[in-house]
Amino acid sequence: MNFKVGDRVIMSRTQKTGTVSSLLGNDLFQVRLDGGLGYLPAPSHALSLISGDTAPAAPPRTAPIQRDSQHDTGVQLAFDPIFNGDGDPESYQLYLINGTGSKLLYEIKVHTGSTKRAAKFGPLAAYDKLKFELIPYHWLNERLTVDLDVRATVEGGTGPRHFQQLKIKPKQFFSSYREVPELSRGAHVYAIFPKLDARSVADRSSGPSLRELTRAQLKKQQPVPAAPPAENPLLARSEFNDTLDLHLSALVDDPASVPKQEALAVQMRAFDAYMDQALRLDVKQVYVLHGVGDGILKAEVHKRLKHVPFVRKFHNSYHPKYGYGATEVLFES
Repeated sequence: MNFKVGDRVIMSRTQKTGTVSSLLGNDLFQVRLDGGLGYLPAPSHALSLISGDTAPAAPPRTAPIQRDSQHDTGVQLAFDPIFNGDGDPESYQLYLINGTGSKLLYEIKVHTGSTKRAAKFGPLAAYDKLKFELIPYHWLNERLTVDLDVRATVEGGTGPRHFQQLKIKPKQFFSSYREVPELSRGAHVYAIFPKLDARSVADRSSGPSLRELTRAQLKKQQPVPAAPPAENPLLARSEFNDTLDLHLSALVDDPASVPKQEALAVQMRAFDAYMDQALRLDVKQVYVLHGVGDGILKAEVHKRLKHVPFVRKFHNSYHPKYGYGATEVLFES
């Protein structure tokens, strides 16, 4: 059907009403939605003409979609636009959408440049969504990034961690708009994890570190060498040592046998395994002993800590026992 500017129309699928504001060509029409909901391009087959002042009939009630693994949409981030009176976006409501059949444990952080804007963590039920922060429009031009870390909860424990840092680029952002069934309207959507690995890791003596999971992006990992006995996962929080000594003499029987160029890698593998244990046991505070030395080990520890989930803060202040040779790490409560 051919429409002209000024025609009153209704969206066949969402039952939203509006006015044709311009002709885009190729059978597309720009529709200004009622209620200040902004503008939306639509093909003619998705529109119906509203005759006179008759209000459109209410859409028929439909049975809820029966979800199964074949219809999973994965884990998504959706930016739902909020428009001003002129129909221009002024902010975006951020949603975390769990389109999988697994309950999730999540941590989400929003940054602009080096500034942390917001953070939240907790559980999210299967086929559910979380309403997060309002994202001001101008943040799109301030190096907006969203860090998302999730784990599927399974019988006997949790699945491996999945991490992704989404860097928002305006050109790609504005081309990501589509209808979102979970919101019953359109939004800018990013499919972060199309599939989740829901195999339990609770009974593994060692496994890939968070850093390795981040780099691999769900690819199959090479087996990780077994950790020294002091680093094996402990059976109970009460048995967990809240201090990790990263000096080689505390990690291996013969420090002289470790080539100098491999020492840092050995120390950081121990650090990754230790932090994984701390997160599994939900401890609140740990100390990482790195010494003073040339500062390389301390710098690498601090660099890694910026990517460990659920870390509230860390600092290298004077300690009566360790001096300036230890970093205190505090986890979210």
